[in-house]
Amino acid sequence: MVMQIRLGLLASAILLSGCPHPQEDPAIPPPNPPVDTDWCRAMCNHIGPVTAESPKALNCEEGQDVYNSDKPGPKDVPNQTCEHWCIEMQDRGFFINPRCVSIVPSCDKIEEYRQKEPSSCLSET
Repeated sequence: MVMQIRLGLLASAILLSGCPHPQEDPAIPPPNPPVDTDWCRAMCNHIGPVTAESPKALNCEEGQDVYNSDKPGPKDVPNQTCEHWCIEMQDRGFFINPRCVSIVPSCDKIEEYRQKEPSSCLSET
């Protein structure tokens, strides 16, 4: 009986030592806030609805106010501006790339511009 317990413990130790240990994915960057959060207003004015402040805005869906269930207000009624959503996402580490999106020529190109290297958009602004 004692021998069976020892063999059981030994087998358990061998099995546990052979399990791979979780490692951090080197492709995932550290959770630093992304750059260019100060461009959120310009981006939202450009892709948002036409206003007196932004008469040439593109009126893209991505530039509209959104419903945020973490904020007060009736369900499914927009309660957060595009600008505040952009800032919140950037602060959480999700790169929106507002510098490049602020110069997108049309709504269907937003994702293409979001994927650009921000420094490539410097000369276009």
